[in-house]
Amino acid sequence: MLIENFLPDMFSKEPLYLQIGQFIKQQIRSGQLPPGTKLPSIRHLAAALQISRTTAETCYTQLMAEGFLESLPQKGYYVADLLLSHPRPAKTNKTKTNPAARYDFANNYVDATTFPAALWRRHVSRALRDKELLSGYGDPQGELLLRQVLAEYSQVSRGVLCTPEQIVIGAGIQSLLEILAAVLQDTVFQKKDDAGATASSIAPTLATAPVTSTEPMTSISSTPSIALEEPGFPQAEEIFKRKQWKTHHFAIENLNTELPPVLYVSPSNPYKGRSLTPEQRRNLIRWSVDRKTYILEDDYNGEFRYFSTPVTSLQGMSNGDYIIYLGSFSRLLLPSLRLSYAVLPSTLLPAYEKIKRLYNQTSSTIEQLALAYFIKEGSLRRHVKKLKHLYKEKNTLLRQCLSRYFGGRVQILSYESGLHMRIAVQSQLASTELAEKALAVGIRVIPVKTETPLPELLFSFAGIQSQDIEPAVKLLSKCWK
Repeated sequence: MLIENFLPDMFSKEPLYLQIGQFIKQQIRSGQLPPGTKLPSIRHLAAALQISRTTAETCYTQLMAEGFLESLPQKGYYVADLLLSHPRPAKTNKTKTNPAARYDFANNYVDATTFPAALWRRHVSRALRDKELLSGYGDPQGELLLRQVLAEYSQVSRGVLCTPEQIVIGAGIQSLLEILAAVLQDTVFQKKDDAGATASSIAPTLATAPVTSTEPMTSISSTPSIALEEPGFPQAEEIFKRKQWKTHHFAIENLNTELPPVLYVSPSNPYKGRSLTPEQRRNLIRWSVDRKTYILEDDYNGEFRYFSTPVTSLQGMSNGDYIIYLGSFSRLLLPSLRLSYAVLPSTLLPAYEKIKRLYNQTSSTIEQLALAYFIKEGSLRRHVKKLKHLYKEKNTLLRQCLSRYFGGRVQILSYESGLHMRIAVQSQLASTELAEKALAVGIRVIPVKTETPLPELLFSFAGIQSQDIEPAVKLLSKCWK
């Protein structure tokens, strides 16, 4: 089999002994040369393939070094037993794949043409010149220059009050949550020794009203647990679940309930598509201060508020002792630039200092420095201003088109902030069925799970081109008749 089938590649730069060796390994992996099979002697192999004995011997020696062959004295070369499971024909993947959408109102991409690529390349080139910083793995907390710039920028843009020492950089919110889970577990849920009391900083029972949850809410104990603002954040929940935390959902309007000592909220742009009211924001702050419990404030798209001034972060409204601020550049720049940051309260810094060296920095030093230069020279401020203008135009255009083609069949529920518009449709179909019908004609929208009488959907206008909005809505109005 080996002698008959092998054909050397005369144009390859790979040495002949390696080509023969690769061929033999393929035969072994496929099961055509099972364990115990005797191979031709060096002399016979050389004669059959018309190669030198040295080449044949080098090939066998390499295969023995890698464990594929073994040499038995006075007997020859044999295929070693690698306990390989031979490949079986792959089963057809019957998983439904999403067809390509001509008009995409999904929220997992942005319009790349808005990104100032030439400016970014210039800052990346500048970062590449800093040989000293690039020669190592980088500061696990994030490059000092970027943390200094972010402390100033986040104060001006979002009212966040912090020092560079409170900022932790990471490649996306999920990588930061890995660290925060460890910090909170060591601080909030750490049990005292036998001489002391039970777990510290545990929220008291306030009432017995039910709380929407992913699993039944019982009395609060030292078991790590977190409650996420409805309808939740699956990626964040997965992080905490894998660390053996209990996860729950809660309604922002119902804080007088038995809640864990850690809440996760997005006050500037919740999934519902509108900012929290001033009263809801004050209630959250009072809840954390009165009970000395923590709030993770995910300021997702907090800068995008189109018909009024952006609201200051919760962290900036309070003294920051119990608010962990989370910021991201996935929508301000590009999702592929994995840059996010957390602002830790001073109360959590000692716990973070103990463990920070256990977590390598996940974000590229080059991108961190480029972002620092980009912000420092004012490019980010100008870019955000441009995006606000563009997204406000898309927001207005989408509302006008929905009104023109749907009339009273569609109710616009929220549109004043973020990159989504939430609508309710006069239809007997569920939101998932409406989304499927839309996708069948090339339009992708996001169904919303809700108990309301009418089906609700989200339209993200970040990625879709302005000129595509009207034809998409027009087609959708015919599809949903």
